[in-house]
Amino acid sequence: MATFYRIVQAEWARNAMNGEGAWLHGGRWNPPGLHAVYLAESRALAALEIIVHAPREVMSLDWRIIEVEVPDELIQAVSRAGLPAGWQALPSSLTAQNFGAKWLRGRRALALKLPSVIIPEEHSLMLNPRHEDVVKLRVSKPKEFRLDPRF
Repeated sequence: MATFYRIVQAEWARNAMNGEGAWLHGGRWNPPGLHAVYLAESRALAALEIIVHAPREVMSLDWRIIEVEVPDELIQAVSRAGLPAGWQALPSSLTAQNFGAKWLRGRRALALKLPSVIIPEEHSLMLNPRHEDVVKLRVSKPKEFRLDPRF
């Protein structure tokens, strides 16, 4: 069982695991129109994801952290060598989104473990909230999370 983390604004915490945000806006590994939930393998990496993507003025908002336990057998890992060219592009490349879209549509696993763009030696997890094994996740209640005001 592996534990991953998601940090969201308090107002979105109740629906943080449904993939609606990624469905509406897309993400690094999914185009708009596909549900996905992004997690990080550490609290620090989850916080860094907010810091690099959100404007500075939101750092003082009310944040929540959610811990998600994922059975190891439901995680498919991909190495950097198995990723498409341009996967680290900013903003996300169409090749990365197409790669993730193919994986999401294939529904071969609940979760895909990917290198983080911020720290490639660490990992992000993309969950398919439409996968039948989503019921096997252990999702904590959202807990208060404070970003240091120096950010």
